[in-house]
Amino acid sequence: MRGVEVRGASVRLGNVQALDDVSLSVEPGRAVMLVGPNGAGKSTLLKVLLGLVRPDFAVFEWSGRASRVDAQWKMRIGYLPEAVAFSENLSGLQLLRFFASARGVPRSRVGPVLERVGLSAAARRAIRGYSRGMRQRLGLGVAILSEPDLLVLDEPTAGLDQEGLGVLWSVIAEWRESGRMVLATTHDLALMERRMDEICVMREGRVLARGSAEDLRRSARLPHRIWLDVEGAPDARVELLCDAMRKWGKGRIERVGSRILAEVPADETLALVEIQSGFRGVVAGIRVEEPSLDVVYERLVGAA
Repeated sequence: MRGVEVRGASVRLGNVQALDDVSLSVEPGRAVMLVGPNGAGKSTLLKVLLGLVRPDFAVFEWSGRASRVDAQWKMRIGYLPEAVAFSENLSGLQLLRFFASARGVPRSRVGPVLERVGLSAAARRAIRGYSRGMRQRLGLGVAILSEPDLLVLDEPTAGLDQEGLGVLWSVIAEWRESGRMVLATTHDLALMERRMDEICVMREGRVLARGSAEDLRRSARLPHRIWLDVEGAPDARVELLCDAMRKWGKGRIERVGSRILAEVPADETLALVEIQSGFRGVVAGIRVEEPSLDVVYERLVGAA
């Protein structure tokens, strides 16, 4: 089964080309993350999918069939905006009942959703007494109320504490496991990375790169950091090992206290391990650090 796809989306806002021939797809059971600097076009792309911005050109498909962003399309999407704003005088329970009525959702669904987002105890409290994180969780409750096929999350981690993040992670996992879809934008790459299947990097209205976190790491061609623990080994043996790695000439080798730091290309890590295997009793442990997704993102955006 195929999911949601937009092809060739172009949007011009005044003198700014907000989107320039952007294509994006989200397959069932998958979560896709949009990342990029401010002004990259992430929010504009979400608004195109939500029907809030009319593109100059775009082709839309749902389940492999040509579609329009009409009422039926919108009913299949749940949306959590970056800044949630609700009537301060309503309680959380009243708000969800209102949205349930508006979307044709049975009122019996409201209670389980409040429990799902951890707000059962505050259900009858006025929203003006909610913290920022509670409002964010209430917004997530509104987004999942109708159990939409596609969940669109704009900066979903904003204001959430560890409990709120746990709720968010479990909802994303539920949507993936049930064969539904998630599309999120975020600046918290490190937080969101492990919950996403694909990452789409945007800049100036265009897609720079797309793939899994591992795909992007390979395309960025950043070195891995390898830490060799040499605590307790004779200095002379440690220096011989450092010399051997420097003669290998594949990266930066530096001794840092009781450890050796090697920065080498990703495809040379095994060769480095083989070199140290010839120095028995010198290396007590090895730790490999992949480049963080934040560093990969900076490399990709900077190169563009």
